[in-house]
Amino acid sequence: MSANINPAGETRPANLILIEQSGAKREIPQPSPLDGMAGAEQAMHEHGHQLREVKLVSEKKAIARWKAYELGWRRVA
Repeated sequence: MSANINPAGETRPANLILIEQSGAKREIPQPSPLDGMAGAEQAMHEHGHQLREVKLVSEKKAIARWKAYELGWRRVA
């Protein structure tokens, strides 16, 4: 059984947190961690120059985190 599936067989929700260069945070609910990963990629591609960090969180635990660097994005967790 995948870690992204609870015992009832439903996926757990996740939150995509976008941190802008100014420090402002936007939290975007996602139906599942998999949808959150897709949303993170889309946000980095479309709004990357405005962001400094992207996090994917589920059940108060960070699933993934990316930081903006001079040469692009680097996954740090």
